Amino acid sequence: MRKQVALLLGAVMTAGLITGCGGGKAADPTTTAAPETKAETQAEAPESKEEATEAETKEEAAAASGDLNIYTTVSDLQYNAIVGAFQEKYPDIKISYTQAGAGECKTRIQAEADNPQGDVMFGGLVYADTLTYSDLFETYVCKNDDKMPDEFKNTTGVLTYHDAQIPCLWVNDELEKKAGVTITGYEDLLNPALKGQVANGDPTASSSAWNQLQCVLTDFGGYDSEEAWDFIDKLMDNMVITDGSSAVYKGVYNGEYTVGMTYEPACVQMLSEGAEGVHIVYPKEGVTSIAFGSAIIKNCKNLDNAKLFMDFLESDECQAIYNECGARQANANLDIENEWLPNLSDINYKAADTEGLAKNQEDILNRWIELWKTK
Repeated sequence: MRKQVALLLGAVMTAGLITGCGGGKAADPTTTAAPETKAETQAEAPESKEEATEAETKEEAAAASGDLNIYTTVSDLQYNAIVGAFQEKYPDIKISYTQAGAGECKTRIQAEADNPQGDVMFGGLVYADTLTYSDLFETYVCKNDDKMPDEFKNTTGVLTYHDAQIPCLWVNDELEKKAGVTITGYEDLLNPALKGQVANGDPTASSSAWNQLQCVLTDFGGYDSEEAWDFIDKLMDNMVITDGSSAVYKGVYNGEYTVGMTYEPACVQMLSEGAEGVHIVYPKEGVTSIAFGSAIIKNCKNLDNAKLFMDFLESDECQAIYNECGARQANANLDIENEWLPNLSDINYKAADTEGLAKNQEDILNRWIELWKTK
């Protein structure tokens, strides 16, 4: 897992590693009393930077109280695991949350700008959002940011990255067999037998659907390629746009759709919990990835608690939880594995033009909208 994450980070986005340890030399028996006393004093001090940080965290936890209002795009399982662990660490903080798609969360934050009701947007934010929505969020760099590989460092001042997501296809075994197709990649989704059976989210409102769109564009020539847009035009003929990203993978599992254009963590979570009759396909044409993050809402009412939450997202504890939930954690320094996540060397992984996609996101989405109107 350590190797595969390290490979992934190099192409996620354009923007290291810090380790620290302390050690003292044993006192020589021939030294005078003064050095011996100094050595004793040093022995009583914290043994490492990590211990000092742990002590500081415990003090923060004891002092933390009040409210924390979260707007989130993440799945129930991921939310419960991460926020549950945060709540254990800070039991006196009262947490409330609103769950919605990325577009809905950002629209709500904009509408409430004069009187913010939320404190953080948890999940669903990507680099492109820092170019369009940076005025909605506070400037804050986590105390753990120096642990992150360069590709996941907060270079914009507002976005705390915590995981990378790979788009995938989620296939219903029985319906695939019934349709008489074998789905190995995006090109197979053009099969007439799959008309109305390809579920996808709305890329103008869903971060995972945007991830799928940028992946398809990358695979077929780029966002400025007519060949790529011609493929998307044909793909739309078989496509159904769902109300939210969760409706894609749930709909496939429940037998409403043959295949869903979705994201890896949601599918891995379901498989690890025993889901049967479905499987993941990593498109043969290639998969890309996007770094996902969270941010503090501008002028929020509970800034100190919001900062604690951001710090927690990049902590070793929380990064391990991301991995357990089927996500590829940002911190590649952690030697942890998830049996359901394949090595990147085993799938056709491609680097996307993250900068170009971000800067041209508005034009890309407008072209998507105009194409969809013709269907």
